[in-house]
Amino acid sequence: MNKFRKMVMSAALGSVALSGTAQAACWTPAEVDAAKVRDLQSRMMVAALRCAKSGHDLLPEYNKFVREKRSVLKLGNGVLRSHFAKGRNAKQALRAYDRYAVSLANRYGAGSGDLSECKHMKLLVTAAVQSDSRLTSLVDIAQQHALSPELPGGRCGIVMASKGQP
Repeated sequence: MNKFRKMVMSAALGSVALSGTAQAACWTPAEVDAAKVRDLQSRMMVAALRCAKSGHDLLPEYNKFVREKRSVLKLGNGVLRSHFAKGRNAKQALRAYDRYAVSLANRYGAGSGDLSECKHMKLLVTAAVQSDSRLTSLVDIAQQHALSPELPGGRCGIVMASKGQP
């Protein structure tokens, strides 16, 4: 049994050594919120480009959203960049962030661009433009529209003490 344990530990350490910093860090609640906002922005950007080709121009409203919400979008992207900087040098962190941002947009790239999708996206973009400039407002909109970004590494564990427990 002792020999077996050593082999298992050796294999586990070997896999950790091979993965290095490639393992994704877990996502804090603030990072999850920032990812939701980035996902929302990506979804609207792809829809604005796709729907313009089908005769439903959302691009002016999307551009208005980006202009008016620039500070909150920049804040969210800063949180995401910090997330991807964990355990990486600056160049690796930028590449990881870029890969993540592109993956969000690519997820929506296969949509149909049909009339019903563009009408739905018009409602989404309008709600985003009309929202106040708080990150939580954009997170709420993303959640209302069932947007759920990929979170490589998963959410960080939360330990909650119950009443009466030390």
